[in-house]
Amino acid sequence: MTERAVTTANVAAAVKCELAGDIVRAFGALRCPAMGWSMLPTVFPGDTLMVERVSPVQVCVGDVVVAGREGKLCAHRVIGMSNELESRQWITQGDAVPIPDRPVLANELLGRVNYLIRAGRLIKLRATLSSVESLVAKVIRHSEPAARVLVYLHKIVQIPEANLPCQE
Repeated sequence: MTERAVTTANVAAAVKCELAGDIVRAFGALRCPAMGWSMLPTVFPGDTLMVERVSPVQVCVGDVVVAGREGKLCAHRVIGMSNELESRQWITQGDAVPIPDRPVLANELLGRVNYLIRAGRLIKLRATLSSVESLVAKVIRHSEPAARVLVYLHKIVQIPEANLPCQE
């Protein structure tokens, strides 16, 4: 990829990030697709994240939050936070990532993910991983091939939305 193409891609990503922030601030909610593998096994690529605006005091350890920084959106789990209400910061980390992110500042916080949509089904996110999910996350933190296998198996098991029966 040329330097110009990279710059254009970066600008496009930054504009999308800014637009997402504007939508959450104006309307209180946003739906956006998950792109990466950092939140496996909780969130898979292609899941739709339901982001809801929250005030900083509503964010708790265990919540999955979306932050807009460096022209990108990032949805990771809160693993810690500062106690200062005026300058609250959150420490986030992807379930499948071995190290935490740099602290999220209040002006970077876009919202909290309470639900996701996968194969047409609404799924409530839990604040903690089950024992099996914790084990899977630990394995894929240290093995990219294991993550690839998990994503591949997930793709072949999913029912395409067009083939789902009517839901009430």
